[in-house]
Amino acid sequence: MGLQENMAVAIRTVMLQRRKSLTEFSEELEISRTALYDYLKAKGNPSAATIEHLADKMGVSPAALMTGLLELDQREIVLQLLDTIHGVAELPEEKRIYFAELFLEMVKLWSGDTPPPASGSPRDTALGKNEPRKRE
Repeated sequence: MGLQENMAVAIRTVMLQRRKSLTEFSEELEISRTALYDYLKAKGNPSAATIEHLADKMGVSPAALMTGLLELDQREIVLQLLDTIHGVAELPEEKRIYFAELFLEMVKLWSGDTPPPASGSPRDTALGKNEPRKRE
């Protein structure tokens, strides 16, 4: 990706994290809606001063803005996790239990404490492999 595409990704990411509309975010960044729209569409050619201004208003480094690689603050990560937990809590019980099984399996995979999934695992269920075999 080029500079404009990287900036578009970074700006869109921060805008979504802050749950801002185009108008709200343009006001926060102190730029016009048109300019923000163009940056989100990977158009325009911002000056170094504009990049520094945007980075400052977004709370990221100019390098992060130009590369699209944002350094997420631990607080932002925790807030995203809490939003996810809230979303899962609103699911019906059956889906929450299924989510918990999948999450546990994922944690085990990360820690290296799990063998390949056995028949009857959440993965098999998701892939439709838990149906009883027909005897012939």
